[in-house]
Amino acid sequence: MKIASRIASLAVLGVVTLVAGARSAQAADPANLAAARALTYAATYDSVQKLVAAREQLARMSAADPQSVELHYWVALASYRLVPRVMSKDKKMAQRYCEDGIAHLDQALEISPKSAECLSLKAGLMGLSIGLSPMKAMSIGSEIAGVEGQALGLAPENPRVVLMQGINTFNKPGFVGGGAKKALPQLERAITLFAAATPGDSTSIDWGHDDAHVWAGRAAVKLKDWSAARAHYEKALEINPGNTWVRYRLLPELDKVAAGGTES
Repeated sequence: MKIASRIASLAVLGVVTLVAGARSAQAADPANLAAARALTYAATYDSVQKLVAAREQLARMSAADPQSVELHYWVALASYRLVPRVMSKDKKMAQRYCEDGIAHLDQALEISPKSAECLSLKAGLMGLSIGLSPMKAMSIGSEIAGVEGQALGLAPENPRVVLMQGINTFNKPGFVGGGAKKALPQLERAITLFAAATPGDSTSIDWGHDDAHVWAGRAAVKLKDWSAARAHYEKALEINPGNTWVRYRLLPELDKVAAGGTES
């Protein structure tokens, strides 16, 4: 009788454990995901202070729901947006955000190893880490290529995956297959994929369309194709009028170089 009772108790414990496990693997509340997305998008081109505050709020949301792949992703994307904006003034802060963003993506990939979105963004953050410490290029270059290759293998038609490939190619030296000329076809393909993509709901990951035009424009500047660069920058602003990087930095720089100045 005691054995039977013990077996019954273990069975109940097993059921409880399975239910708890299933609950921990459930998707985050859609309202939280919509809020996280809106928070990230609103802060992207706001002040650095607003972006830092948004990232901290996203980190708290992720800590409260650590099994949400999407919330880890939004924290990492906020980090990806922050790093280039602070690296020239505070390299240690940039390094911290870069490492923390990668850590969040690693947590997400433990839950969902085949998330092409997470793999691609991780490759992007790893690429930024080379900008912070160029000596890393030789040691992690092949690792970045491996992560990027995984993402492309899983989702070759995902526009953000192709965009990140193009950005990393743009930033790589020519002697390892990088540069504007190699990147431009990848960025143009990303633009085509974005244009053909079906809009998602308020919880979906759908950033990057204006970014693709921004980076294609930057590649065109490197190739001294001023008219193409302007067309891409203007299209980026059409897609996202709040893109202050284009409005207040890249277009004025283009006007300067097109008039015979030098690129900054």
